[in-house]
Amino acid sequence: MPNLDHVSPPNPKTDCYSFDVPAKVTCPGMTESCGGKCYAFALARVYKGVKAKQQRNLELANSREFVSTMIRDIPRRCEFRIHVSGDFYSLDYIRNWRKICAARPDVTFYTYTRSWRVDSQYREAIWFLNALDNVNINLSVDIDTGAPDFDGADFFRWAYLSHDNTAPNWLRKGDIVFRSNHNGQPGNHKWQRKKAVRLGKDPDDEWALIHKMGEATVCPMERGTELPKSFSCAKCQLCVAKPRVAALV
Repeated sequence: MPNLDHVSPPNPKTDCYSFDVPAKVTCPGMTESCGGKCYAFALARVYKGVKAKQQRNLELANSREFVSTMIRDIPRRCEFRIHVSGDFYSLDYIRNWRKICAARPDVTFYTYTRSWRVDSQYREAIWFLNALDNVNINLSVDIDTGAPDFDGADFFRWAYLSHDNTAPNWLRKGDIVFRSNHNGQPGNHKWQRKKAVRLGKDPDDEWALIHKMGEATVCPMERGTELPKSFSCAKCQLCVAKPRVAALV
């Protein structure tokens, strides 16, 4: 069994293990768009235990024991998300994750990052981490980042955060759109639709069913429709699996 003091167990939404660090303070690529809507930051402010665990994880990540500890404690043959909260905050941290992922080829690792915005050294380190067969890194983008324009960006999937149910035309058909939860609650759109029906309103006025935005695919969790109870990120694989390059053009 993994050490759940720093490795978080699967939840019904993701069905993936994870490792989290404090939001915002570990996010050098943060934008106004994502910082203002950061659910992970709000969650840590409400739940002190979550905040304390993330701080302990940050201390572990900065220690000499980080790599060996994670190699030991990540469970076998699972999907593992690097950061539900936080991001790649230093070059050494990215390189340490490469050591961890390389040592655990039985595990599928995935994550999202805006740290590609920092500089060329960060982008190179992220590239080499993503080059591992068992790692998929999605480049997080929004209206403030614009389209990633560095060499090699086209080999990554881009994950766009939409606050207004629109998406830019530079997204490609293999990319993903996440619709911001305007009231800060995960799955909020589901009860918004149910409430509208009870009140005799059109649920599409509250949270429309949207499967595509332009060429990009809307995350199933954010489409505004009910999903089977067994549905999860691990089963969906849209973010977890490496993209086929041909699908991104």
